[in-house]
Amino acid sequence: MADRADAHRRRVLWRGTNTAVLTVAVLALLVLANVFAGRYSWRYDATQQKIYSLSPSTYEVLAGLKQDATLYGFLQSGSTEGETLRKIMEQYDRASDRIRLQVIDPEREPSVARRYEVDTYNTVVVEVGDDYRKIDPLSLFGYGAGGGIEIRAEQAITRALLELTGRGGKKVYFLTGHGEGNPDTQLTTLGRLLEGEALAVETLNLAQAGRVPGDAAVVAIAGPTRDLLPEERQRLEEYVRQGGRLLVLYGPVPGGQRLQQLEQLLASVGVEAAADVVVDPQRAFLGQDPLSPVPELGTHAIVEPLQRGDLVLVLPGARSVQPRQGAQLTTTELLHTSDAAWGETNLQSRAVQRDDRDRPGPLTLALAVEGQPGAAGQDQAKADDRGQGKSQGEGANQDQAGGAPEESAAAGPRPVAVVVGSAAFVANDYLDRVPGNRDFVVNAVNWLVGSEQRLTIRPKELAATPIVLTPRAVVGIFYGLVLGFPALVALTGLAIWWRRRHA
Repeated sequence: MADRADAHRRRVLWRGTNTAVLTVAVLALLVLANVFAGRYSWRYDATQQKIYSLSPSTYEVLAGLKQDATLYGFLQSGSTEGETLRKIMEQYDRASDRIRLQVIDPEREPSVARRYEVDTYNTVVVEVGDDYRKIDPLSLFGYGAGGGIEIRAEQAITRALLELTGRGGKKVYFLTGHGEGNPDTQLTTLGRLLEGEALAVETLNLAQAGRVPGDAAVVAIAGPTRDLLPEERQRLEEYVRQGGRLLVLYGPVPGGQRLQQLEQLLASVGVEAAADVVVDPQRAFLGQDPLSPVPELGTHAIVEPLQRGDLVLVLPGARSVQPRQGAQLTTTELLHTSDAAWGETNLQSRAVQRDDRDRPGPLTLALAVEGQPGAAGQDQAKADDRGQGKSQGEGANQDQAGGAPEESAAAGPRPVAVVVGSAAFVANDYLDRVPGNRDFVVNAVNWLVGSEQRLTIRPKELAATPIVLTPRAVVGIFYGLVLGFPALVALTGLAIWWRRRHA
C-alpha cells in the first residue's frame, strides 16, 4: 500500500515539474519573440493586390533620399480610407530612416491643419525642408474599373517626394487643336497613369503657344483627326532637333484622309505611315475582331516587361508603319502582326476582303526611334516643303549625304520617338480593361523620358470579393463547423479525461 502511495506522489511530482518547466520555457520563448519583434519588424501583406506593400520603385526612391522628409496624415479615425492611408504611410516610415510619420487629428490640433491649409479629412502632407506638398483625398483615392476604391496614395506620395527632392517634375505635353485625345477628356486614365510615374501632364495648343515649352520632356500626339499647320510641324521638328522626344499615336483617320504635315513630321524621325487599316484574322481580339489585332511583341526595353509578365495588348483600328528608307536614325520594331495579316488599302469599302492591292503581312504596328536628329532631317523637311519631284530613294540619298552634326554624333544615340499605328488603344476603356495596353504606353513614355527616370507604380483597387456558396457547400460548412468541430473538441476532451482518470 505504501509503495503505491509513493509511486502516486512521484507521478504527481513529475507532472508538476514538467508543467513548471514547460511554463517557464513558453514564457521565455514569448519574451524572446517580443524582443525580436521589436528589433526586426516583419509583416505579411495578405491582400491579393498587395495594397499595403510598397513597389520596388518606391523603395529605390526612398533609398536615394538625401534629405529628411516628414509625412503628415490628417486622418479620420475609424474610416476605411483613413486606416488604409495609415498602413501605407507606416510602410514608408519603416522603409527609410529619412522618413518621419506624424498622424494628426485636425480637430485636436487645428493649428497644424491651418499651417498646411488642410480642411478635409484623409489629407496627406509631404514636407521636405521648408517646402511641402498637400495631397487631397481625390488624388489619393478614386473609383476603379471594377467598381471598388482605387488606391493612388503610393503614386501621389512618392511623386511628391521626387518633386520636393528635385528628382521629379518631368512634363509630358499632349498636343491639342487637331481633334486629338487629351488627359482632360478621353485620356483621363492615361493622364493618371503618367502622374503615377512622377510625370506632370499638361496640354499644349501649339498654334496659340507658338513654341514647345522648354520644360517639355515628351510631346504626345494622340489620334489627331485634322492636320497640323506647316508652322506647327516646323516647331515640332525644331523641338526634336534640340533634344525633344515625341510619342505619336496615329491611327486611321475617318474618311481615309492623309495628314500630310503629320506624316512629314514622322518622315523627319525616320518613319512612314501607310494608308491602310490592319486586318489580322489569325490574332483577332477575342478571336472575333480582326480589325483589333493582338500584336506579337518585338525585342526592346519597352516590351520586355510585357514578355516577362506574359501580358498581351490590343490595337483597335490600327494602321501599319515602317522605317523610312535611308533614314539615319535607328528604328526598332516593337509590335507586329502575324503572317496572315494584311493592310487593307480600300478604306471606302464596307466589306473587308484581301486582294492584290493590299499590303501583305507581317506588318509593323509600332516603332521606337533613337539616334541624333540633325541637319539630315531638316534638309528633308525643307525638300518636302519645296515640293521637289524627287523619289523617296533620291531623298534618302540626300539625307545620307547631309550627315549629322559632329557634336550630335559625339553625344551618342538617344530616344527620339515612339510611333504607334493606333490611337484608340489608349482610350480609357482599353486602359482600364487591358493591362498590356496600360503597361506598353507607360513603358514607352518612360523610355522616352529616360530609363533613369523610370518609376513604375500602378494604382491598386480595394474591391470587395464576394464568396458565392452553393447549397452543397452551405450544408458542408454547417455539418463540418457548426456540428462536427464542436463534437470533435468534446470527444477529444472526453478522451483525455478518461485516460487521466484511469492512468
